[in-house]
Amino acid sequence: MGDAMKTLDEVFDLYVKDLKRRKAKTIDSIQAVYQKNISPVLGDKPIDTIIRGDIASLHFDISERAPSLANKCLSIIKAVYNLAITLSLTEINPSSNIPKNRENKRKRYLTNDELIALTDELNKLKDIPLYQKSVAFIWLLILTGARKGEIAKAKWSDLVGNTLVIKDHKTDRYGEDRIIHLTPMAIDIINNLNKDGEYIIGIKTPRRTWETVKKAVGIEDMRMHDIRHSYASWSLQKISLAEVGGLLGHRDQATTQRYAHIHQDKAIESANRVGNHIESIINTDKVL
Repeated sequence: MGDAMKTLDEVFDLYVKDLKRRKAKTIDSIQAVYQKNISPVLGDKPIDTIIRGDIASLHFDISERAPSLANKCLSIIKAVYNLAITLSLTEINPSSNIPKNRENKRKRYLTNDELIALTDELNKLKDIPLYQKSVAFIWLLILTGARKGEIAKAKWSDLVGNTLVIKDHKTDRYGEDRIIHLTPMAIDIINNLNKDGEYIIGIKTPRRTWETVKKAVGIEDMRMHDIRHSYASWSLQKISLAEVGGLLGHRDQATTQRYAHIHQDKAIESANRVGNHIESIINTDKVL
């Protein structure tokens, strides 16, 4: 225990190095939360001098203004101490058994009528140059259930037949490519884009266009990530839970085993069945 007098800030630096080694995708946000909320209060304290009451008090104070943020801070502290224990820098995790705030896990889905209305608004913008890439981005989210970052990072070189094969993605710590299966409509949308750069879409987010169309439709409470929830909901009407997980790219250990038996051809068939179902809702054969 010769290094037991390391401060929390010092151990946090080791934690960040470990995150980088494991190619974690949330390093920047974790550092921002730590530096703004945890370090000013506990950062200069030796880890063996911090007691459960110190952490509970911090959690309580942050909870007064932001319960969800308080929970994130608690999770970060717990992870930092777990690493310290692994490195034999300390023996006890003082954040253990501190209860988190109860959070409402909201799930928002597009109804069929909302999807139809959203289609109308997207079609109003599709031929306006300023909006073309953003409209295509939103349609690919709807038709594939992909994560926003996956569509943003998709390159023309990733386009292989009727799939996008993406190497740099949220779950690449498992060493597997993220395969996004494209329906005929999704392929049409991509083929109608100009190849004016390395990336298929060429923008990081369609946030402004999304804000515009959702306001027009009257779904201001709809987050962009809720499109993915909607895709899962539509999918479950046509294919099994395991197949939905495969299309969405879930890669936690338990679900990996569940999806391992799904053959590539079956995945393509599943994607097309979901795509046909979405097209039947919006009652159109071609978007772009």
